[in-house]
Amino acid sequence: MSRLLAALGLFVLVAAVLAAVVGYFAYGKAPARSGTLTLEGLQGPVTVSWEDGGVVIEGAHEADLAAALGYVHGVDDAWALALWRQAALGSLATWLGEDYVGFDRHARTLGFRALAYHTYTALPDSARALLDAYAAGVNRALADPAVAQRDEFVLLDVTAEPFAPWHALAVERLLAWVGTPPLALDGAAARDSGLVRFARTDSLFRAFLHLGGAGRSRAWAARLDTAGTTFVQQHAYGASALPLVREVTLRRGGRSVTAATVPGTLVFPGGLGEDRAWSVFLTSPAALDSAGTALPPLDYDRLVDRQGNETLLAIRRGAEGLFFEADVPATAPSSLPVQPDTLIADTTAAAPAAPPSWVVRWPGFALGTDLGAWWALVQGRAPTFRLFRGDGLTVTRDGAATVLGSPPVQAALPGGVFVSADSLARFAAERLAGLLASADTLTVALTPEALTADAYSPWAAARLPPLLAALGNRDALPNDLKDAHAYLLSWDARYTPDAIGASVFETWLRAHEESFGAPPSPNDTLGQAVLQQTLRLAVAILRTRHGERPSAWRWEHVQPGARFFPVWAERTGGGPAARRYAPVTPGLGGHPTALHLGPSPYFSRWPAPAVWTAWATTADWRGLTVRHPVVETDAFLARARSTRDLVAPYRVARDAPLSDPLTLRPPD
Repeated sequence: MSRLLAALGLFVLVAAVLAAVVGYFAYGKAPARSGTLTLEGLQGPVTVSWEDGGVVIEGAHEADLAAALGYVHGVDDAWALALWRQAALGSLATWLGEDYVGFDRHARTLGFRALAYHTYTALPDSARALLDAYAAGVNRALADPAVAQRDEFVLLDVTAEPFAPWHALAVERLLAWVGTPPLALDGAAARDSGLVRFARTDSLFRAFLHLGGAGRSRAWAARLDTAGTTFVQQHAYGASALPLVREVTLRRGGRSVTAATVPGTLVFPGGLGEDRAWSVFLTSPAALDSAGTALPPLDYDRLVDRQGNETLLAIRRGAEGLFFEADVPATAPSSLPVQPDTLIADTTAAAPAAPPSWVVRWPGFALGTDLGAWWALVQGRAPTFRLFRGDGLTVTRDGAATVLGSPPVQAALPGGVFVSADSLARFAAERLAGLLASADTLTVALTPEALTADAYSPWAAARLPPLLAALGNRDALPNDLKDAHAYLLSWDARYTPDAIGASVFETWLRAHEESFGAPPSPNDTLGQAVLQQTLRLAVAILRTRHGERPSAWRWEHVQPGARFFPVWAERTGGGPAARRYAPVTPGLGGHPTALHLGPSPYFSRWPAPAVWTAWATTADWRGLTVRHPVVETDAFLARARSTRDLVAPYRVARDAPLSDPLTLRPPD
């Protein structure tokens, strides 16, 4: 028996060693995070230290800081950076094959690639120097075998091509475009086949990237106690399991700034400097107009997929916008598999005698970049935006809050202000103002951590009681509705993960609106019978989708909280890779109308289960406290898993000491 156990142990040991050897040679060792590396183009040495709460970069020159930031992004986020770059350049098909030519056609039509290149060539030397340095840092990381042989690249058998300086501007434009509202078509526009195809492809393109929802973002400043002003920001970025934001502290000349950085770009949507903190929403304006008769000349582009097939594109795009020529009416748009983000309405109206031409207007169709605006924020200066709206909030170290741009929601708070790009956030602002006004009577502390976890919805609290009254007394209801009524009656309007009433309520609202074209109303002339009918339909939907047991109807299971890995989410088939990159479901709480920002099946236009949250106080201005979704992998090629929504926040200190740093230096 002992020989058998010894043999078994030896077998297990040999298998483990072989797995380690195969893993080492197939995927390389870890990229350099300590020691010394040389990097062409540096003006002097720059140090990088990976601390528990983020990355610290210290150097004497701005361009050197940009180069080190590029290296950090390449080391930590090579796959996300390369994928977003590939999508922005309209080159997904060269990696993934002919099935992705439609997305490449869309990206080339929007002009991310061409406009980024021509913008770069027109920039002053100082701006190009920053982009050149950033690209050099990215390429230094991509050249490391441990980065080049990351799992995603190996499993797809693709190589991350060198990062050109203007690629950062292409990714910036991609980010700005997904920050625009999804194109809404109605009337004559809904009958134009070219517009319908564009809107459908755009919806699928956004869904493929799983980025979006920036319109849900919000920021606020308020005096929570006598200690000073608290500044909170929440950036929503869609349903991507890849983190959009990385926290990096930049130190130069005795000054330090902790910034939220976006890999592949020099975009800094949030941060904390010596004298002020900022939050700028990643939203951008776009609109559809009738174009009249003056159309720009055709421009041509060529696509090549992985198999070598070529596609020729003809595009009408100018600085004024993207033009669509008058077209014959499309086949009934209502029959197209259009995603929920694309609204098509009024398809029954008669077609006009002379169909108009259309133009999609967006600042990104003209040359330009917001590089100067983002860098101004890092340097503590006022920004001026061109691609992005520039809506947001700044707070100085003495507590003075200033609204940036013109956010759709602006609400006064005690000692501050609440701003958001989403009209539904007004309910969260109402809740926050109420909590601050009643602070003396509350038994819980008004801390940023507690407030951003508050899942109470004033919207639901006001809407539900009249509907229950119109529904009728529980004893008079049919037996199949009594349990649903009980869950609704006992629900406290909090969208917590374990709330069953929240699931019944939202499913009821959506079922009623899909059946009758409007949400349920206690004053509905159709009366009690219709409310009971749609509640019965909601219960049937919950049973069909989630099972017979109400315990499976908890809010964490019903709301669209899954996060997805781009590319892998669209690939079919089994195997370790498919299992590893399966959707992660952390069991979210929250709602668009609550302080705890979360997704909703009823308000599905901008689902945003991924939210980066950070806060700071004037009483402790030394750093940001950050909380964001975390996706972890247990072991080699094991399935990725997500922690629960409210993971413990961590501190990113601007004055953190450097430990075991990596030094990047110019060649001798």
